[in-house]
Amino acid sequence: MLSHNFSEVKKLRSAGNFASALPLVHSSKIESDEDAFEAMICLFVSGNLEAVLGQVGRHEWKSKWSRNASQALVGLIAHKDADTREALSLARTAVSEPGVTYDAVALYLILLRINKLIDEAQAYIRARLADPPPGEVFLHIALAEIAWAAGNWAGAYSLALSVLSRDMNNFRALLISSLASYELGNIHESLGYAIRAQRIAQALPAVALQLMRCQNKIGDYYAAIAAFNGAGGAENVPPELHAELGVAYSGLGDRDKAVDAYKKALSTERKSILALRNLLELYVNSGAGEDLRRLVKKHEADIHGNTDCVQLLGLDCLKRGDLDGSFDMFRKCLSLTRRVEYFLGWPVPEPRIRHDYEQLELLHQRGRLTESAALALPVLKRYYDRTGDVGKTFYPEGNDAEALRGALGEFHYWPDAPFFSGKALGATDYDAVEASYFKNAPSLVVIDDFLTSPALLELRRFCEEATVWKSQYGNGYVGTFLSEGFCPRVLLAVADELRRAMPSVLGDHALIQAWAFKYDQRMRGINLHADLAKVNVNFWITPDAACEDRETGGMVIYDVPAPRNWSFQDYNNNRAKIDAYMKEQGARPHRVPYRENRCVLFDSTLFHATDELHFKPGYSNRRVNITLLYGKALHF
Repeated sequence: MLSHNFSEVKKLRSAGNFASALPLVHSSKIESDEDAFEAMICLFVSGNLEAVLGQVGRHEWKSKWSRNASQALVGLIAHKDADTREALSLARTAVSEPGVTYDAVALYLILLRINKLIDEAQAYIRARLADPPPGEVFLHIALAEIAWAAGNWAGAYSLALSVLSRDMNNFRALLISSLASYELGNIHESLGYAIRAQRIAQALPAVALQLMRCQNKIGDYYAAIAAFNGAGGAENVPPELHAELGVAYSGLGDRDKAVDAYKKALSTERKSILALRNLLELYVNSGAGEDLRRLVKKHEADIHGNTDCVQLLGLDCLKRGDLDGSFDMFRKCLSLTRRVEYFLGWPVPEPRIRHDYEQLELLHQRGRLTESAALALPVLKRYYDRTGDVGKTFYPEGNDAEALRGALGEFHYWPDAPFFSGKALGATDYDAVEASYFKNAPSLVVIDDFLTSPALLELRRFCEEATVWKSQYGNGYVGTFLSEGFCPRVLLAVADELRRAMPSVLGDHALIQAWAFKYDQRMRGINLHADLAKVNVNFWITPDAACEDRETGGMVIYDVPAPRNWSFQDYNNNRAKIDAYMKEQGARPHRVPYRENRCVLFDSTLFHATDELHFKPGYSNRRVNITLLYGKALHF
């Protein structure tokens, strides 16, 4: 038990009042192991690491937990790989002893995180820390960092805020709040926390890195460069900062400085994947073939082990007309995705259960149910039988949770057509289409009978059968992207033929992304937004008979583009800001009704949304749209 003075020390340091806590540590008599360990924790949290080491020999430890925990803290401060492993072993022993304090538990969790043993940390938290005491600030910080490492952004954010409610200047809580709010899409909030963290620990690279990430995301590139300059000498900063510097220079259009920054980020033993991906993208988009080949040769294993990088190689092949090479790269993306646990939003919304169950039922009816799909079908049926309310969610626990995650996360079936022969595009006068695109205001053309019948049927079969719909959205629709298996050969043929057919509109702009969305008839479609591309090619493949209202079901495109200085979050997700801007601009809508095999080709920066949906019930009647994006016009 802590003595009166050291109880006060703990209260003071938990509130961030080290000006009062540290003098009390030095003037108070240590009366127990708990007092001695509190002194070490207070000194450690305040950054007085040398004083922590000096404190160890000033007390004769009586309990096993305190002896092991104090030695673990010394090992953590040494921060060498061997020492942290030994420190973890000591901390693990400490938490198994009776009488162990929450601060010793926090130390154990910190060492688990450093050693990347997040599963062990989560298992311990579930078993022992379901309801951590609110006053244990050091423990809450450790819990927040574990939640962050596990990808639980909301949990990390909540825990960090609980610390800030007691100590508004807690550096680690500020940093976690910034990191978590960044991942949750609250970039300006993230920047605010990063700025506050910088005022407390200006010299730390982690703070400069987070500042640069936020500033680059909102397009404030000079501020990102200033944050880099404030991080110390260029030769002493971590590679991640050089990577963000490359992002800043790339945003400013300074290709040479961007390339130089990315190369510096790749010159150390700890390579930055961001730098590798961005440099690869820069070479692909600029057509720097020789530079691209040298980069791939030098970093072959890293590039071919990263989904984003492999997708860029696939886009490069497509740009050069190598459809077989492109197909191979996108298929490799899917194989890489299969090797990692696919992130699945939890709890699971009812529309996702309905889609996946109905898709497996279709495969069963067509005799194409794979072994994993056959195992998944009864798992999904248990939840499907309880559907009917679009607002319902499912969140089983334990083995049931793992079974549901497996059923939804597995890529059960991929209909691999060996080749696609013949023309993909229908008989359209593309000279006239290009002329209309440049003449029309806004830049928008509608192309009916867009695909040939064989291409349309092949794409429809793929979208019905391929279990690649792993992205789920708030309005009930599901999506799939190039790197997630949405890469049938017929789609690549469409993308290639269209670029060749429209050299004036698309010729210089490579495909940068392709996706498909499938909608729930009971809900609405995609909200008003703009996309970052120069040209958006959006076409629909569900039969006309499925659409019950021939005047709706398609798209509404407005004659107002997104401002060039808006961030991605602004033009893609900030509905209130978009609505205000559209009202001030007097935006006028252009409604394009739904038709099977109709393509809408338009300036992708124009604000647009899915029109009202009035489609018949049933899996095969779901509205499916496919989008091809060419070139880049807005900030991402």
